[in-house]
Amino acid sequence: MSNDKKQPINIGFDAKRYFNNQTGLGNYARWLVNGLHSSSIDYLNYTLFSPSGDISDEHFRIVQPEYGWKKFGWLWRIWGVNKYLTANKIDIYHGLSNELPFGIHKTGVKTMVTIHDLINLRYPKNYNWIDRQIYKLKLAYAQKVADLIVVPSAQTKEDLMFYFKTSENKIRIIPLSIPAIPSLGISKKDPYILCISSFNKRKNLIRLITAYQSLEHKVYPLIIAGKYGETYDEVQSLTKNDPFIILKQNPSTGDIHQLYSNALFCVYPSLFEGFGIPILEAFAHGKTVATSNISSMPEVGGNAAIYFNPLDTKEIAKSLVMLIEQQNRVKLEAQIPIQLKKFDSPILLSDYVNCYSSLANKH
Repeated sequence: MSNDKKQPINIGFDAKRYFNNQTGLGNYARWLVNGLHSSSIDYLNYTLFSPSGDISDEHFRIVQPEYGWKKFGWLWRIWGVNKYLTANKIDIYHGLSNELPFGIHKTGVKTMVTIHDLINLRYPKNYNWIDRQIYKLKLAYAQKVADLIVVPSAQTKEDLMFYFKTSENKIRIIPLSIPAIPSLGISKKDPYILCISSFNKRKNLIRLITAYQSLEHKVYPLIIAGKYGETYDEVQSLTKNDPFIILKQNPSTGDIHQLYSNALFCVYPSLFEGFGIPILEAFAHGKTVATSNISSMPEVGGNAAIYFNPLDTKEIAKSLVMLIEQQNRVKLEAQIPIQLKKFDSPILLSDYVNCYSSLANKH
């Protein structure tokens, strides 16, 4: 990245997730903000705006609500923060999780928002009524007033244009990345097929289990590990008498790294993803993946994965059988380094820097 002397740009971030979420959106916020800081670009200045959380971070200027706002942190974040942006001379405000403060279009502050997915519109039945209305209202406003929208995949771009008729000219695709894999003392165990996934309907675990249980020869067990969700009880009921299927609920980050390291290969049968981070995580551990042939999964998997129709249990089973064969895994694993280069952090962070610079210079 270039460090040529340029006019300073003051960037404000919606840092609620940065401080308060330890997975998903929180990981994205920390990857972006910390990565930009580590890049040491002298003309970019960062201020983090957060209504709550442990803000003992010496690397950034952090702004929180004062006085009466402290009791209404949620309201400060979605509206009251606007006055703080102008008071702190913010040039660009970046909403990191699908939303911008209401009324920000009146402040003169330029705006950028990352919209990760529109799953709440594709699968409304997975959300209660009030949450659906709130999410849709926030998305509608953010996509309308944002000067620039960043999305992680062509799928999310297409969804924005379909649901909101968003102008294609202000959408920029920048894929997600993941932090470097930590060095762990890996304890070698017998290999298994691994699915890292939360236990909810969209993840399609029931069909995966049906496909796995249909295999004639279960040479390797199946481990499903992830956050508890509404389908956990059903999954547990289907697998309680099957010694070849192991469920791990709410694994830690360290547990997940260990699981990836000892896996033979991974499977990810989701019905829809804005991106599909578990595919990238598997690649980072050198494991190939059998995944769905729809949504953003082929964008992430490229030529390093194989694909199936997630609604067809026979196709899922066939993919598992294919990857049990070592020669098939070896061919795909050889493609992993090529695919990972598309998600290289320095390159993607440079894309963000270019977005900020372009936006700052736009009249």
